[in-house]
Amino acid sequence: TEITADLAAGSDLQWLLQRFLEPIMRLAGAQAGAVRMLGEDDRTLELISEIGLPADISGAERSVDRHCGACGAAADEARIVWADDLSPCAQRTQGSFFGRGCRHVLAVPLQYRGKLLGIYNLFFIDSDAPSAAITGVLKSVGELLGLALHNARLEAEHLRATVMHERQTMAAEVHDSIAQTLQVQLDASLSA
Repeated sequence: TEITADLAAGSDLQWLLQRFLEPIMRLAGAQAGAVRMLGEDDRTLELISEIGLPADISGAERSVDRHCGACGAAADEARIVWADDLSPCAQRTQGSFFGRGCRHVLAVPLQYRGKLLGIYNLFFIDSDAPSAAITGVLKSVGELLGLALHNARLEAEHLRATVMHERQTMAAEVHDSIAQTLQVQLDASLSA
């Protein structure tokens, strides 16, 4: 609930997601974590926050196909996915992290009222899948974070609409002012 309140207060999204990832990683025993938002085109997942990923992997993971691997399964099927086969990730990154430094990935969808907003990943060096109790908590966190992200999007849309309205109002005032000035000058030149 703190994250939801901070998002509503307009706090920095990346900082909040960093704060969110740390306790979730500890709870699940993960060595790294990432949050991905659905791109505007609905075809990509954009990395917006991460902890513990090597720099080259973080760069290669900035934007991935929303249907790729464990992330794609979590996004497409709206379910938590535990993956041992990281070959899609390894092929994309061409590095030694997936399959060596990371042997398992957990992908959790971020949804609000059935609409996918993104996913979060937890990366494990060597571990068994989290217990049903931990998975239940991770799912609930995904739902709460989905609600918080939905509210953040609504707030951003409201801010954009307010700014647009203010710009239109200012443009109308400038237009009226110029028109009035021109009319005064025209009247003055006609009476002269």
